Amino acid sequence: MRAWSRSLTRQTVLALACGIVFVAPAAQAGESVLYSIATSEAHSAIPVIKTQVFKTEIFAVDPETGKQRLVLSDANALFFLRGGIVAAGGKIFAEGIEPTHTAAGTPAFDPGAPAAIYELSTDGSGKARKVFDVERGEQGVNFTNLTFFNSSGSEFGNINNIDGKFYLIVRDTATGKLLTKSEFKYGSVERPGWRFGSVERIGWLPDDKRIFFTIDLAGDSDDAWWTSPGSPVGTYVLDENAATAERLAPEAALHPKIAGQQPSNDSPAVLIGALPDGGYLFQDYESGPSCTGACLYELDLTRKTQKTFPLHVDGDPGSFHLSRSGNRLALTAALKKYEKQPEFTAKSTVEIWVLDLESGNKLKLFSLTIADVTRNVDGPWMNLIGWLDDK
Repeated sequence: MRAWSRSLTRQTVLALACGIVFVAPAAQAGESVLYSIATSEAHSAIPVIKTQVFKTEIFAVDPETGKQRLVLSDANALFFLRGGIVAAGGKIFAEGIEPTHTAAGTPAFDPGAPAAIYELSTDGSGKARKVFDVERGEQGVNFTNLTFFNSSGSEFGNINNIDGKFYLIVRDTATGKLLTKSEFKYGSVERPGWRFGSVERIGWLPDDKRIFFTIDLAGDSDDAWWTSPGSPVGTYVLDENAATAERLAPEAALHPKIAGQQPSNDSPAVLIGALPDGGYLFQDYESGPSCTGACLYELDLTRKTQKTFPLHVDGDPGSFHLSRSGNRLALTAALKKYEKQPEFTAKSTVEIWVLDLESGNKLKLFSLTIADVTRNVDGPWMNLIGWLDDK
C-alpha cells in the first residue's frame, strides 16, 4: 500500500474516478475492477498501535462504462479490515481485527487483538460473514500476497508461519473447514520452507487442481541470485495435496529472449497467471531499448514461443491482476514528484489501467494526484484488489 494525503475524501475519489480516459477495449461484460481506499483518523505523532483508527471503502468499476459503485465500507462494522483484500468468483474476503477501546471509549486498532477471516458483502450494505477465527500461534494470514483462491472462490489457501514452520493451508470458504494443512517444502532436494517475505506471487492455475508460486529470496546470500547454481529462486507448481513442489521450468527459460535486453540477476520472472491459449503470463525486470523496469510477456513453454506486451504507462507499473476470463489485466502505475516550494512536498500520482491482452488496447480508469506533506503518512491510500465477477 502507498500512503496518500489524508485530506482526500470519498467524494473526491468518486469525482476523480469519473474523469475516465477510454481507449476502446474489446467489450467484455461481467467483470469489474475492484480497488479500496483506506483512511486513518490518527496523526503520525500519536502511537499507532493503540490509537490509530482505520476506515476502508471498496469500489467496483465497470471498465466498459466507467461507472462505479461502493461495494463495502467498514465504517460501521464491528471490525477493522487489516492487510490485503482479495476477490474471486464474485466473492470478497479480508482479514479483520476486533477493535479495542481507549480510555475515552473510542475504538482503536491493536494488531494484537483477535483476528478472523470475513466474507464481505458486495451489495454496499456493509455486512460481513465471519468464516473462521485465526488461530493463536499463526503469525498472520498475510492476505497481501500469500492468500489465493480457486476460480469459483469456493476454496482458498495461504502460506502461514505456525510455530516457526511454514505450512500450505487450504480451507472451504463456505464453512471455513480445514481441507489441507501440510508443512511446506520445495524442490527435489527437500529444502525446508523459505525465508519470510520471499514469495513474490502465488495462486491456483485455471484447472483448480495445481498451485503455483514464485520464490524471490531476499538478502545478500549467494543463492539469492537466480543465476547462481543451485539457487531456489524460481516458479514452482504443486498439487494442493502435495507437500513438495517442482519447478515449472528452469528459471533461465522463464526470462524472455529479447535482443538488447538484459534481465535483472536479483529478480525472478514472476508468474502472474495462465492464459486461455495455454501460455503463461510473466512479469520481469529488464533493462534495454525495448523495456526498462517491469516488462510483461507471455511464454508458451510447449511451443517455445513468446509474446511481449508493451507497458507504455507513466510511472512504475505494478500490482498485476489477471481477470478470471484471462483476457484482461488490471495494473497500477505510480509516480512521485518532489517539490521544494512553498514547502517540501511530494506529489503522488497513482493510475489504474486495464490492458486487453488480445487486442493490446489499454484503458486508463482514473488517475489520482495528491499533494502530500512527506511527514504526514496517515492516508488515505489506495490498493488495487483485482477483479470482481458481477452477478
